[in-house]
Amino acid sequence: MNASTLQAGRVIAALIVGVLIYGLAMGTTYPLLGVVLSAEVSDALNGLNAAATGLGLIVGVLVMPQVARRAGAGTTALIGVGVMAASLVVLALARDFWLVFIARMALGVGANLLFIVAETALNTFADPARRGRVMGLYSTAVAVGFVLGPAVVAALPNRPLPILAACAIVTVLAALPLLRARRPVDTAVRPASARAVLPAIIGYPSAFVFVFIGSCIDAVAISLLPVISRGQGFSLQEGALFVTVFHIGLLAGQPLIGHALDRIGRRRTVLACGGISLVCTLAIVGGSSLGFWPVAALMLVWGGANYGLYTGGLALIGDRFAGEALTAATIAFAAVYAIASTIAPALAGGATALLGATGFYALAASIYLGATLIGAVAFRPAEPTLEGRGARRPQR
Repeated sequence: MNASTLQAGRVIAALIVGVLIYGLAMGTTYPLLGVVLSAEVSDALNGLNAAATGLGLIVGVLVMPQVARRAGAGTTALIGVGVMAASLVVLALARDFWLVFIARMALGVGANLLFIVAETALNTFADPARRGRVMGLYSTAVAVGFVLGPAVVAALPNRPLPILAACAIVTVLAALPLLRARRPVDTAVRPASARAVLPAIIGYPSAFVFVFIGSCIDAVAISLLPVISRGQGFSLQEGALFVTVFHIGLLAGQPLIGHALDRIGRRRTVLACGGISLVCTLAIVGGSSLGFWPVAALMLVWGGANYGLYTGGLALIGDRFAGEALTAATIAFAAVYAIASTIAPALAGGATALLGATGFYALAASIYLGATLIGAVAFRPAEPTLEGRGARRPQR
């Protein structure tokens, strides 16, 4: 193993550990704030406050290029960690609605400063023949917190202030591995102009469409799955368990999907994720007639396959772009995720109101069907061969 390979491995490990620590803090914060505010404000205002993080993610996309140009990419990630830690301290102490709203928005800004840098750097340092596995580990690290976090809240429902304070401390700990990676990341990751973001999407629309679909479904699963499931005759408790199972599948599935991305190819894996998600949603249309356990099993598989679209998308843009264009594409990725997370719950709520729970799953299945069929015909990504040699010229 030469020095450059060893350094790349250390940087990748530091970034994944940093994101893992961040995920543990954020996965606890999201559900906890909803519980805290439920005793203070109406459900409508609580929902509005929850949207603040999504708005912050969008703002983070807008400010990241300028911050990175002035401070460097590695330093930008550390700034993001600092902003998140400060926001969590405010959230631990504040109960005023608008102060909490601003702090949650700042939390989203800091999160995207970290995410954009981490995802760009991981693609920059990853060996193309192992890029899928690296992205699978990264997605798993993010998912760990969002699986364990709600369990912490359930175990300590009446201790919001200590939990939020602990989250702030844990977030600061994420800076430790990132400090080790700061200089190589500053050197390797080239800041991008905001003007390069739209051309990245136009130049490779297929990858961003798959990511948008996966992000929309994930956002709906987090926020609305218990309500949608109730429309099929399940209890709210069973619906909440479906959310947990969905995200356990997400967590367990990403290392397998990362391995498949490298072994059988990006295109086949992404299309398989779309096809498996299609089969799962079509089967769930049967709803309560299937019973709880069969639907839970489908949710487990669906969670892993659906998020595989995001994991696969990260590998795809790493194959397609380099240098400043890769940073621009990653910013575009973050923008797509933020927009999907913001609008998808509202659109899904409207679709469920019009079509019912069964109609929602049928609509989701039709989207997967269309994306998979079109992708099978038109999607020809640039990717390494199975031996890791070279890359074909990409097509849309």
